[in-house]
Amino acid sequence: MKTKIVIGLMLFTVTFAFAQQPNLPHKPMTKEDSAAINALAMYPDTVRLNIFEACMYPAAIVNIGTLQKNTSSQFSNLVGSYNKDEQEDLYNLSRYPGLIANLVQGGRKSDDQLNGILMNYPNEIRATAISYAKGNFETLQRIDNLQAQTNAQFEQIIYDLPPRTQDAFRDLIQLPEIISILNDHLELAVRVGDRYRRDPQHVIYKMDSANIAETQQHAQEVAEWKQFVKDNPDAAKDLKSAGDEYAQENGYSQDEINTVPSADYVDNYTCYPYSYWFGYPAWYPYSYWYPYPFWFDCGYYYDAFGNMVVIGMPSYYFTNWYFYYPEHWHRYPHLGDHYINHYYGHRDSHTGNSYVVHRWVDDNRNYLPQDFVQNKSKRAETIRQVGQMHVDAEKKIGGRNVSPEQRNEYFQKNVSKYPELNKTQAPSKSAEKKETNHDYYKEQPTKQPPVKINKQEATPVAPKPAPTPSKQNYNFNNINKATDYHKSNWNNVQPAPRSQPAPQPAPQPSRQAPPSGGGRRK
Repeated sequence: MKTKIVIGLMLFTVTFAFAQQPNLPHKPMTKEDSAAINALAMYPDTVRLNIFEACMYPAAIVNIGTLQKNTSSQFSNLVGSYNKDEQEDLYNLSRYPGLIANLVQGGRKSDDQLNGILMNYPNEIRATAISYAKGNFETLQRIDNLQAQTNAQFEQIIYDLPPRTQDAFRDLIQLPEIISILNDHLELAVRVGDRYRRDPQHVIYKMDSANIAETQQHAQEVAEWKQFVKDNPDAAKDLKSAGDEYAQENGYSQDEINTVPSADYVDNYTCYPYSYWFGYPAWYPYSYWYPYPFWFDCGYYYDAFGNMVVIGMPSYYFTNWYFYYPEHWHRYPHLGDHYINHYYGHRDSHTGNSYVVHRWVDDNRNYLPQDFVQNKSKRAETIRQVGQMHVDAEKKIGGRNVSPEQRNEYFQKNVSKYPELNKTQAPSKSAEKKETNHDYYKEQPTKQPPVKINKQEATPVAPKPAPTPSKQNYNFNNINKATDYHKSNWNNVQPAPRSQPAPQPAPQPSRQAPPSGGGRRK
């Protein structure tokens, strides 16, 4: 309680000081100021300006975050009596702007009325929407009431702010990860707001320049990743095999994996994030606001001619999944070699993937040879043997709970089985150690919700436009990449815990049979 009071007083003091000093004097930009501002470089200019505007009012950021925690807790309690699949359905229904309100306002709907409403929404959600509108109408009503109540409270929070700032917050609510980052790193948000208030034109100029530089660097990284996959059939084969396994573990059937999306569908894919107010399902132990199809996480898809089309680097979720389990290093060592080659070729890269890769090298440096990073000819085999050693130690000693000391002891007793590994166990000095970041602790992957591709979306026809979540027509693929860059850079300056939805009760057995067609995993 004392901590909350201190934070509240700090925010009041900062806000009051800003209000009393509209023309603040110039002061030199600190290293922390620059880092905090540069972390926003990958966002589109309209999003950056909204963030700058919001950062000038840290008290509003805190109040909005508090409202989110309360609302997500109420939503969790509201859906808590449903089983896990049904809860997932209700979270998914809340992702689509205005959908639940359209389903319930004015009373129950006929089939024709429901179909008319859903013509403006993607195919992926239509069957679930119809099922719950028919079988769980009262629950949808309660969700709609909670949404209306929250909207009113949100508007009250921003009521006294300038109109431009109100619009900024309304837009940022549609980008939930950004608001979460601002709350998690409030001190850096205050720095950004202070600097922007003092000299907005200089900050805008600095950000425009940084955007050009970071965009070019990111484009170069993606181009190099694609070229390496193209030039290395072993890496491409491992990526495909790992991608199939990742998809299967996340609930996709082989038929769904083999479904070929059209290029238009991939290029124009619209991701509807989980509602900021209701949060993402609480069983995810990490920030997960943007559900994407598996091919987005894997960074590729196969076209109708059987060609691998690389669309970018894999997501943090796929990368963490690959490096978490030693079976993957053993089965797909050329993919690990590709990761090492890429991220040690871009030592200044600050992304979630970069931290995962460097953490893996650091965790295994006792087993890696001195020339691990430089010796490309043997690196894949070294990765395979590291994976084999971990798997063997787990089988011999007792599963995933093997301690580093037990693994080291096993390795010393069986060193002859792994000829490419470091027999002296001296820490590798050639593998550069990336500074550990608390936000990228080693976390066990959690099953992601499968985002289905309908057969209509596998044909070369542009998808029917759906309602945009705000006045801005955001490309969420780019927003997601920018958010990863933003989060990684701010975490590098000031580590902080991730925002999580409020704890919710464990999913309960169904009160009734799941609505027909309502569940996505049956």
